[in-house]
Amino acid sequence: MTTNLTRNEAQNRTQLLEVDTYTVHIDVSNAETDDQTYLSRTVVDFTARFVDSTFIDLIADSVTSVQINGEMLPPAEVFDGARVTFPVRAGRNSLTIEAQARYSTSGEGLHRFTDPADGKVYLYTQYEPTDARRVFANFDQPDLKAEFIFSVTAPAHFQVLSNRGEASTEPGPGPRTGQTGDSTSAGVVTHHFEPTLPQSSYITCITAGPYEGARDEWKDPRTGQTVQLGAWTRASLVDHLDADDIFSITKSGLNFFTSEFDYPYPWGKYDQIFVPEYNLGAMENPGLVTFTDSLIFRDKVTDAQYESRANVILHEMAHMWFGDLVTMKWWDDLWLKESFADYMGGLALAEATRFTDGWVTFALRRKAWAYTQDLYPTTHPIVADIPDVEAAKLNFDGITYAKGASVLKQLVAFVGREAFFAGSRLYFKRFEYGNTELADFLECLAEAAPDRDIANWAGAWLGTSGVSELSLQLTTSDASSAGDSSAGVGTRPDANGAGADAYGTGSRMRVSSSTGARLRGPGDAGAGQAGASSVENDSGSAGAGVDSASASTVEPPRRRSGSETITGAIITQADSAEGAALLRPHTFEIATLGRSGREIVPLDTFRFEFSTESAEVEPLIGRSAGVITLLNYNDLDYARVRLDPESTEAAVTSASRITDPLSRALVWSALDNAVRDGLMPVQKYLKAYARSLGKESHAGIMAGLSQTALTCIDQWVADRNFDAAITGLLGAALDALAAAKAGSDAQLHLANLVLALTSRTARCASDSSAVAMGRGFASQILAVPVGEEIDRMYPEAPGQADGDVRGVGDSGDVGFAGGAGGAGGSGGAGSSGGAVHSTATLPFRGLVNDHALRWNALTALVCLGWADQTDIARENQSDPSSSGRLHAETASAALPLPIVKIRAWEAIREAGALSNDVLSAIISGFVAPSALPLIEGYVDAYFAGLLGFWTNNSIEIARRLVLGLYPKWSVDEEAVVEKTDAWLAANPGAPAALRRLVIERRDDLARAVFLKSTQSSRH
Repeated sequence: MTTNLTRNEAQNRTQLLEVDTYTVHIDVSNAETDDQTYLSRTVVDFTARFVDSTFIDLIADSVTSVQINGEMLPPAEVFDGARVTFPVRAGRNSLTIEAQARYSTSGEGLHRFTDPADGKVYLYTQYEPTDARRVFANFDQPDLKAEFIFSVTAPAHFQVLSNRGEASTEPGPGPRTGQTGDSTSAGVVTHHFEPTLPQSSYITCITAGPYEGARDEWKDPRTGQTVQLGAWTRASLVDHLDADDIFSITKSGLNFFTSEFDYPYPWGKYDQIFVPEYNLGAMENPGLVTFTDSLIFRDKVTDAQYESRANVILHEMAHMWFGDLVTMKWWDDLWLKESFADYMGGLALAEATRFTDGWVTFALRRKAWAYTQDLYPTTHPIVADIPDVEAAKLNFDGITYAKGASVLKQLVAFVGREAFFAGSRLYFKRFEYGNTELADFLECLAEAAPDRDIANWAGAWLGTSGVSELSLQLTTSDASSAGDSSAGVGTRPDANGAGADAYGTGSRMRVSSSTGARLRGPGDAGAGQAGASSVENDSGSAGAGVDSASASTVEPPRRRSGSETITGAIITQADSAEGAALLRPHTFEIATLGRSGREIVPLDTFRFEFSTESAEVEPLIGRSAGVITLLNYNDLDYARVRLDPESTEAAVTSASRITDPLSRALVWSALDNAVRDGLMPVQKYLKAYARSLGKESHAGIMAGLSQTALTCIDQWVADRNFDAAITGLLGAALDALAAAKAGSDAQLHLANLVLALTSRTARCASDSSAVAMGRGFASQILAVPVGEEIDRMYPEAPGQADGDVRGVGDSGDVGFAGGAGGAGGSGGAGSSGGAVHSTATLPFRGLVNDHALRWNALTALVCLGWADQTDIARENQSDPSSSGRLHAETASAALPLPIVKIRAWEAIREAGALSNDVLSAIISGFVAPSALPLIEGYVDAYFAGLLGFWTNNSIEIARRLVLGLYPKWSVDEEAVVEKTDAWLAANPGAPAALRRLVIERRDDLARAVFLKSTQSSRH
């Protein structure tokens, strides 16, 4: 048996078959019983071009009947567990298959979920790329489109939905045979749905259960077309559904896309349903879009999460045209739907909703995903080589989504917006309800933009891997500093060893270079690092690749005065691949940013194009250099930008003063890339981040920066510097939290950041004021009931004892020093003792307690050993929801006791008995921070079990095991890298998808080893 459909097999079927209609009946009338299977009956009518034999895809417990053109075939002989083989005649054929398919708990196929809040049972399907075969027999490949006619028998109280509207209902079981269980026609209803338009199997959908929701309608202002809208979720979440906001975004999106695409919404109704234990963010099933119900906000969230939900809604809506109406022939061209939906979703978000700065989060967070993926040894072109469906499953990655969308932004800049949309409109009309390849879209675009070399552009951007790196070398003059001939860090001497003057500069000239374009990989630990911050700076730490002794002889980078004029500018592009000489055409904007009072604002901006290795940037000459020179202003390009040294120094100290959020995000992105590549000391980045706490107001930027900072703490800070780094950052976060505006996004974000950092202090070798205050804050949260402000301390809270929390005033309230501001005072990230907090009473007005905060606080205390199973059970009793259950699983597995880890490992090994989300929750607790290396003994068990993880589970469960358990948590990271190499060498024939996951985790860990090796013991 093989479940891995190959591209060659799919192409052979395409040459043989043309599929007309599927008539599918699913009987889930036993869904609320203990039965593990349900009846699936499929009749498929198709045409064969010649006499042959072929197979249809079906993963089921058993097949009870197979009939081809009236001839019965013996199921035991033709069904191997994943395929049913049968003969075909030239011309019309009809195949009928009845089977017992299995209810899923992995989120693949027909997933069944029992809500712990009320015991109600819910069903939904999820198929991409090839899991429709887990529910009904079909040719599960995207280019064999057909009409689907569904009927579903279900308990009478179930709300049943599918891609199309309901045509009729009838009491009783409908056309069902062979059903297990004791269900009868009483209390059962069969729902018949209208035929779909031609579509692929992977975007068919069924949901069933006591879902509740709301209805609305949208009317196309251009055509008068009326589309019925629905928003649905579980009964226990319906009070939090926020249907008005969901419908508002939906209507804005439909207005935008139907107008820009000049093509009416094609799929009839538009239901959106939020379902539990979902493996994805959402899925673009036409007429019935499924979403993870984590997008239904039970607790307070920041505006970044509302923006994210709106983006997901619009991403899926864009698929109604890109992906559903016109679909790729095979998964090689996955980008034809995912890259376009990612770009179009972001465009609609910024232009059609209240989130007008939606590209800010994309620039900092979404593109970080792309950059990371593009630097792995496993990176691939946007148009990838996908030999089979296992490879397809893993290509839903940062390249296909975020890089693809970024490159489409570059394409729009290259050809112009009008030409891009004209090409898209032509594409929809020419290939509606069909399947395409890359050449088809490029042909349409070339017709719309005849003056642009589309083929050359596509070859450079779509058929190659790796990320371009842009750097700028500036020469400036400053009349106020005559006689100063200092050169910026990174200036390259000539062959004779000359410095800045070798570039023809006089005594009043300065040269600043962001060279160092070759990215430094994990194997480069011994190489010196040229670039933005390769010297010891005010963080007190030598830069990557420069030892502390030699660093002290190099003059630190200076900051521009703001009055300097640019006299020379050379831009350079390099590629991330070692030794690569790939040159891409770049169209982007350049800006100089300067001071206006205490703010930093754009002084000059202009568009620039080049495609050579280097070029003179003549438009910069004669302009004010300002304090920061920013390549890729407005983020039109896909490239990693290296700031020159003087711009870097201004960014490190003053990034939060940049008024434009998108420019601020781009500057932070450059700093993120610099620290990841070892071009900026980790401690220096953390100090810059600590300085931003309490000053940054954009929720998306706050979320992106905290993600990088926590990665620094978890992976990149050397063990000898860990205590100082985390206590300093925790102190800064506590100070910023105390000063945050009541009820603001910043206040909520900082509260969760404090809890995240507090849990990580379990690794600290000694206590500190900041650690005690973090523990006290967590205890304070647990002492305050849900719905009340966290404005007082209760001594009976978990983690509280006399002397545990410092700074307690006479009123019993916890006080935090509000004046330190994080970075500038004792709370700075470079402080060895953490923050020293005053005894002033500063309650957290406006910070209203909720279940999310309480679980985060409790889990932090569990990691520290200050809460136990009794506390977890008590919290779960007060929050019996599915979210509460998952939090309880994580907290229970995080208890720092050997027996707990043994039991968690045993549960993980029996992954098939767990649902997808429960498995992930246990893994999260198993690897949670601990004062002792309690799971070190499981390193060898992980490598011994890798092949079994993959072969004994579905790919989704296997992926969670392989990624979640990879021992990056080991105290001996270098040994883990060696063990990984040994496993890869010993298993060259392991599935390619498994090897890819292991190689990528190995790359992450090797990078961490490299970054730690470059750090001085000083901090």
